[in-house]
Amino acid sequence: MSNKKTENKEQPRPWYKEPWTWGLMAGPAIVVVAGFITLGYALGVKDTLVTDDYYKEGKNIVLEIERDKTAAKQQLSAQVYIQPNLDGAMVILDGEYDTQRTLMLTFFHNIQENDLTVELPPTNKQSKQYTVAFPQPLPNAKNWLVRLEDDQNQWRLEKRWNTDKDGYTFKLNPKYIDKEKI
Repeated sequence: MSNKKTENKEQPRPWYKEPWTWGLMAGPAIVVVAGFITLGYALGVKDTLVTDDYYKEGKNIVLEIERDKTAAKQQLSAQVYIQPNLDGAMVILDGEYDTQRTLMLTFFHNIQENDLTVELPPTNKQSKQYTVAFPQPLPNAKNWLVRLEDDQNQWRLEKRWNTDKDGYTFKLNPKYIDKEKI
């Protein structure tokens, strides 16, 4: 009789033939694969929005404020006209500055690869109007930081240019400074 009871019992299946075992292992396996995919992506993407030397840039803030004060003292301002196809500009600069110096017009974008700097060579006589063609058109982006400065980094004019709001014409001024302390 005892033989019949043991004959009716099924032999347990090996663990690898049980479906719940594979179901339990699937979750951690998916997480490990996703982790390697994320690691590969993180190592392959260049992060251009974070500076390597934030301390050095922080110390330069004082120098930047001095450049703004110099521009304010010289009563500098500029009117900028961008060509509608974004491949050139005309700049009319007002104020007291050396017209024989090269000027730098820079367009900064959130994506560093889109940044563009062009030189405005010294003008003949006392003309304060500069026309420049860009080596490649600006990307069709909405927000830019535009800076005009001299080649000696003595002064600068800046503006956040929003193409939707400002169109293709805008004015550059010294950044905000306390005029009482100039």
